[in-house]
Amino acid sequence: MKLFAFVKRKDSLTREEFLDHWHNVHGPMIRDTPALGGHILDYRQYPASARDRSGWDGVAVQEFESWESFIAFISSPVGEAMRADEETFIDSSTIKVVFVDDEVVMIDGESDGERVDDGR
Repeated sequence: MKLFAFVKRKDSLTREEFLDHWHNVHGPMIRDTPALGGHILDYRQYPASARDRSGWDGVAVQEFESWESFIAFISSPVGEAMRADEETFIDSSTIKVVFVDDEVVMIDGESDGERVDDGR
């Protein structure tokens, strides 16, 4: 199961301040805290391009073995500490989260370049 979290920075922060905290404080806190990082199979941060005009500052993608792993991740006391840190740099009133179980690959950048002709 993957979680995609679309995040916006607090109005009081510059883009640079937001990214610095996200990359150098928040991400390492999750990665380096076994009670948090131990529940996650994969965690990636995708900062929005400076040219992006969507209003989002980035997307976090976290992969969990199961829904239960995700619940364990957010339910612990350190999960509460993680959310408290998010309040310091993310506008939590705007965060959007999408959970996905599967993916459908339309173009695989690692394939040999062959395309399947379905006759259309």
